[in-house]
Amino acid sequence: MGNLRRLAAYLKPHRNALALSMVCMVLSGALSTAFLFLFQQVLKQILQSNDLSRLNWFMVIVIGWAGARVSVDFAMNYLTQRTGQRALAHLRRDLFVHFQSLSVGFFESRRTGEIMSRMTNDLIALQTVLTFAVISAIRAPVEAVGSLGYMFWADWQLSLGVLLVLPPMAFLINRAGTRIRRATSQLQTQLAELTNYLQEKISAMRVIQTFGTRDYEIELFERVNDDAYRKTMKPIRIQASLAPTIEFIGYVGVLILLWFGARRGMSSDALITYLFAMHRAAMNLKAVASLNNMFKGAESSAERLFEMLDTQPEVRDAPDAIDLQKQGVRGHLQFENVRFAYGDGPDVLHDISFDIKPGEVVALAGLSGSGKSTIAALVPRLYDPSAGSVALDGFDLRAVTMKSLRAHIGAVPQETTLFHGTIRDNIAYGRPDATDAEILHAARDAHADEFVSKMPQGYDTPIGERGGKLSGGQRQRLAIARALLRDPKLLILDEATSALDAESESLVQDALAKLMQGRTTLIIAHRFSTIQNADRILVLDGGRIVETGTHSQLLASRGLYYRLYQMQSFVSHADHELNASDQTVPNLPAPLALAPGASA
Repeated sequence: MGNLRRLAAYLKPHRNALALSMVCMVLSGALSTAFLFLFQQVLKQILQSNDLSRLNWFMVIVIGWAGARVSVDFAMNYLTQRTGQRALAHLRRDLFVHFQSLSVGFFESRRTGEIMSRMTNDLIALQTVLTFAVISAIRAPVEAVGSLGYMFWADWQLSLGVLLVLPPMAFLINRAGTRIRRATSQLQTQLAELTNYLQEKISAMRVIQTFGTRDYEIELFERVNDDAYRKTMKPIRIQASLAPTIEFIGYVGVLILLWFGARRGMSSDALITYLFAMHRAAMNLKAVASLNNMFKGAESSAERLFEMLDTQPEVRDAPDAIDLQKQGVRGHLQFENVRFAYGDGPDVLHDISFDIKPGEVVALAGLSGSGKSTIAALVPRLYDPSAGSVALDGFDLRAVTMKSLRAHIGAVPQETTLFHGTIRDNIAYGRPDATDAEILHAARDAHADEFVSKMPQGYDTPIGERGGKLSGGQRQRLAIARALLRDPKLLILDEATSALDAESESLVQDALAKLMQGRTTLIIAHRFSTIQNADRILVLDGGRIVETGTHSQLLASRGLYYRLYQMQSFVSHADHELNASDQTVPNLPAPLALAPGASA
């Protein structure tokens, strides 16, 4: 129950409200016990006496009791629910904040649906413990003790017989609780699988419809859905069989009590009140016993949540990390004998050494899997090198705070990531405090204002999830505007014009040229025609730098770069000939190279 104790710690900031709620729970239990005495007196006046004045007096007291019980129960439920929801909101916030500190490797090794399930389904499962279980844990024992106390006061010998029924009930409930905990743990795992499946398929609906795999996907979903149904039914079956069994024992107990009570000569009002008290005692003892099931079911959810909360980031700030904001960053980037491996896998980078002077443009070229993207990922410390060092202006990146490092980095990825919201929100994502004038200036430099100004709502136009309402070129220009507004010293470009039409490519290339001016730039090259004016090109093969030089120098050396360039030129020429032979498709201009002097 250690995880549930950790969960209880989230209630401590609200202990005053919780304490007041507990007082209300005790009062509610006490009022419930007091009602037994009132109830017997009312029955006595109805069944045995004709004194209407006393009956009227007791009815007034009962109405007053009902008003007090309603008021106390309202305060109890409201305060408990509010405290529980605040605790859950705090836990949910802690989880989200913790996610921001975890390394990229954590999210790459786990499926999105699993994480989402823990943030939703598991938190919902804990809601029962933080609300209803808290109420039952305090009010139910008070009511049970009060009811049992009344029963022993009314007839202690008969009450001893009642206690014989409790051990078999407790045994059944405890045994069922263990099975429910195991079944609940399996259910939460399956719900995570279902959530992950839905997230993955809904985000890929365009591909599913394009390939016409509707029937195949429905068949797969039915399997996952059926598994979730079966695992959902398992704890339900246990609980469904437990409740009737306990009720059967209760019914038999009531019949026996009626028989014994009649033989002992109990009055009608006393016997009815005794049975009512016994029913209240049984219901509250059942509630107390069911706490075991609640806690065991919630324990698996708490375990899954705190497992994530206890996960330590692989990349973290050193205790004495330096704040680069106070150092005056120039943008001198250095790699020295860097090796890197993903997890326990083989090295994907081997002794990488190079430096990029402030304002210099350096491109990384090579086949897919040669290590280009891995090198770029080391710059913002998405990963740390296995050996060697990456430094900025002489500071090892592991010795500076990640916040201050990333404040000086801008990136334009190949697959643009935009968020649900307006165009203004997405441009200002890296600088939420930017003024409208600054946003407009960045958009104009990125050639984004040309299409934004034509939209009905302008910069307040919603772009849909992941920018789905925009074309590829428009999304790229918004990403460039976002980087321009951030005004970084270091720029990482995952060259992203290969899938654009000629007009969009021209605009994006011009915007990129403006973006690179005066900034240290690292380009991941996909098309050699776009890096011909880079100050330097590093050619990678198998995680090693095998060639270095300018475009013309590398072509003259007739090494790997020359061969790759010839291969790409052949493919581009074949595409050009194919387009030229089709009268319905105009010839497209060659990809625009970087403007001369763009790297200065």
